[in-house]
Amino acid sequence: DNPHATWIPFREDYLDEMLYTEGRSGCASICWTCGEMEAMYRCVDEECFGGGMMCASCIVDAHARLPLHWIEEWNGTFFTATSLKELGLKVYLGHPGGQRCHYSVSGDRDFTVLHVNGIHQVAVEFCACKGEESPTHAVQLLRARWYPATPINPQTSITFSCLRQFHHINCIGKLPAYDYYLALFLMTKSRQRKPPKDRYKVFLRSMFQWRHLKMVKRHGRGHHHLHISGTKEGELAELCPACPQEGWNLPVGWKLVAKTLLFKYAKFLALDANFRLRNKIVSNDYKSPTLGPGWAYLVPQEAYKEYIENFVDEKEMNSCSGFAAMFLANLKNVKGLRVTGVGGCCCGRHRVWEPNSIGDLQKGERYCNMDFIFWSTIKGKEYLNIFISYDISCQWGRQFWMRMQQHDPSVEMKYGLDGITFLIPKFHLRAHRPACHSDYNFNYTPGCGQTHGEVIEEGWSQSNKAASQTKEMGPGTRAMTLDDVFGFCNWQTIQNLDQVLGKRLINAVKEFDLHFVDFEKFDRALESKLGRAQLEEWKEMVETWENDHSEDCPYEVQVEEKQSFRQAQLDLAKEEHEKIMRGEVIHSSSLCVFLVNGIELQESQCSLTLYLLTNNPLSPTQALEVQKRRTSLLKRIQQFRTVQKMLMPRLEDALLLLETTSRPAMSSPEKIRLFLPSDLPTASLRSLACVRSLAEDEAQLREAEARDALEGVREGLRARTMCTRYKIQNVRGQRSNTRAGGVLRNINIRIHSSKIRYRRAHTALQTLDREGPWSEVLKPLDDKDVRGLNERALTKEEAQEREMRVQRGFHSEDEEEIDIEPGIVAMVQGEGRRTLSWIWYDPTISSDDPAFMDAVRVEWCKARARMLRWKEEVILLVEEIRRMREFSLSKATWWEGRKVGQPDMRNAYGLSAELVEGLNAYAQQQACFERERAEAIHSRWRLLADHAEKVLDRIPDLGVLELDWDDIEDDIPAARDEEDI
Repeated sequence: DNPHATWIPFREDYLDEMLYTEGRSGCASICWTCGEMEAMYRCVDEECFGGGMMCASCIVDAHARLPLHWIEEWNGTFFTATSLKELGLKVYLGHPGGQRCHYSVSGDRDFTVLHVNGIHQVAVEFCACKGEESPTHAVQLLRARWYPATPINPQTSITFSCLRQFHHINCIGKLPAYDYYLALFLMTKSRQRKPPKDRYKVFLRSMFQWRHLKMVKRHGRGHHHLHISGTKEGELAELCPACPQEGWNLPVGWKLVAKTLLFKYAKFLALDANFRLRNKIVSNDYKSPTLGPGWAYLVPQEAYKEYIENFVDEKEMNSCSGFAAMFLANLKNVKGLRVTGVGGCCCGRHRVWEPNSIGDLQKGERYCNMDFIFWSTIKGKEYLNIFISYDISCQWGRQFWMRMQQHDPSVEMKYGLDGITFLIPKFHLRAHRPACHSDYNFNYTPGCGQTHGEVIEEGWSQSNKAASQTKEMGPGTRAMTLDDVFGFCNWQTIQNLDQVLGKRLINAVKEFDLHFVDFEKFDRALESKLGRAQLEEWKEMVETWENDHSEDCPYEVQVEEKQSFRQAQLDLAKEEHEKIMRGEVIHSSSLCVFLVNGIELQESQCSLTLYLLTNNPLSPTQALEVQKRRTSLLKRIQQFRTVQKMLMPRLEDALLLLETTSRPAMSSPEKIRLFLPSDLPTASLRSLACVRSLAEDEAQLREAEARDALEGVREGLRARTMCTRYKIQNVRGQRSNTRAGGVLRNINIRIHSSKIRYRRAHTALQTLDREGPWSEVLKPLDDKDVRGLNERALTKEEAQEREMRVQRGFHSEDEEEIDIEPGIVAMVQGEGRRTLSWIWYDPTISSDDPAFMDAVRVEWCKARARMLRWKEEVILLVEEIRRMREFSLSKATWWEGRKVGQPDMRNAYGLSAELVEGLNAYAQQQACFERERAEAIHSRWRLLADHAEKVLDRIPDLGVLELDWDDIEDDIPAARDEEDI
């Protein structure tokens, strides 16, 4: 079906009907309402459905309660703009239903109202029936749902609908206030044919106050006897209902849980810095004050600044080769910036921002900033233990307790040195040095389940959309906007969180059952061969390492480092030396030196060929350089041929049998074949052409060369991964992108060179020793295998679709994945479709290998860890779903306790009956919403939770469980298959 193709034959009809409405649309010339006066006016707002043409008096009467509609007047030829104000409409405030007040006071002559359909001039009459006891003009406007721009003598107001609409659009799409106001301005100008009065600053000020009022309203501050001024730090933040919250969702005696189940009530936190949310030095605290300092997500500013002032000159560098975040801390350009970014902390499993967890960064990602943000997040909370996910935990956690002892010694007293575990997010971990891969690994840490720690990156992806508008804001406006943005992110996450957790639980139950069965089979097989005592020894080794990481890691193979090319060369030279000492006859020219020269010549030929491919066409200077390199290479080949005649004396005979000529192309020495033993396809030809052991020696050198080349590919891919990530996150603008692209190009050339070197060595090995033990480790290297840890190979269909998009004019910037090279992409967000290339796998160890037992032990430990992590994941998810229901029930009780007259709440004395009714109605409404949510969670997931418990207890012959729930929208980030990370 093609909707557009179906519509095209009708488009003339559509256009005609649109033009039809530009006239009087067949209406009579007499007002259809009164039937007496001439019909000259019509309303063009769709709310007046079928309004038709009316006289001036009737259209004013019809709009007594619709004063913000646009009116047009027929001049005999076409419609011209007019307004209800010009036709005599007055808006009376202070009485129900807009009744006329006989003692009214006129508002400002140019009283302006901003509405969703434009900017209106309105004649307003304020009630003054009760003299000085009459409600103020601002109160009368508020009761009419018109927000006054000032509390005293307001001359402008903005409708609640307008503020609410922009609030939603801004939170979802991060549309700047200027763009929204400009849309209202242009709509008005196109209607009235003249520009309205400028009310942009008024709109900004009113929206700033609206955000603040909505936040305190949603958290019950209007019900408390201390009202807004009694708000505490972090009180206006949305709490994560699935995390352990004391007093909200934890059972009685939760602190007495068995040690093996401590993780059920552990707190998972994710920390990170974000350099996109910058802020220029615009305005100041006096002109742009903060209305609720530290009341929601930002840290208390005064205490924060006082703490940071102690570390003005502190310099911190990173000693872990994996990440440059801390190295770049002192390289950030801070000129003209009040804030270079923000540090943040959210719950590590659900991506809900914690109260008082966002702090400004003055100069990059420094320890002092992140220390205070973390301390502010956990201050006043009760947790049994904490798991921290931070991409530089290996550095930040090193002197953490010493720094915290200086800042707040109670943290160590509460949690002890073992109460806080420092981990690195799964995706980030592989970019760290090998020493970090086990100590900070979620997969090997008891109690973590399948937590990956990357959720904070998803959180930044939402908040970063507000970066462009907050960059130019004053300090107070920015703080309020960020509080609102992070609050909306939390609200949006929480709305579907139970469904996300339910889907995870379905997957976790399946995975646990699968890994449990697999581990049982593996365990029984090993027990029959090695005995239970050996397996218990391995288990004890794991438990010992979990308690003390200074012990040998059970997840790492303790093997000698593989032989390098230079080491192999040295060994062969020593072997020849020993043969000479024993009196054996050795050829006057060293076999090792000859082979090494040949391999190095091939490398030089490859280097020159690659230089020609990457510099085409050549400049005169480059052409001169190529000619010099060719001359040098040709001389070396001629010297090589002299030695080759001695060590491969019957090479010509072998080549005649192959019907191959060695005639060189003197003008292109990079294309000359050297004819090493590996260039002869059969053993008989090699025996004919070569002296004894020459082929065996080359095979040994080729294996070492292949290992070196493969490590070169890995090193290049690590560098490319880090450069690509840094480019995606930090590089903006054509000039910077061009420079970064040049760096990536050089890295790709290096990777390509190592890839060609590996293939050459692998081809030689296949010729010399096809069935050798090397073949289990050194596999054929295809282009799709050469990809980093955050990269994946495109399928054939994806590659074709991507090529078609480029042909249609789409660029790589339009994609969610960044092109690295043809067929390979780096993922910006998530990696659910990624499969690891074999080049990153640990090599297979055969049964006759001395380290076989060590390898089996590692595989057993890893299989056990996988099974235990999935078991923990099931336990955590069941508990999290239970906590969500309990949180909603507690929240409902909390709202019911906010009613007038309840302890610590406002008393009815001195309040109007109407206000009491509004307070109680809002509290009861919110309580009802929470109870409905609790019931929905219980009915939706009760059967699944019971089924999961039975799977954990290994109850046999469980039936098929059928579930029915609303599908989660695909565009909700939390609903993605993030467990694949």
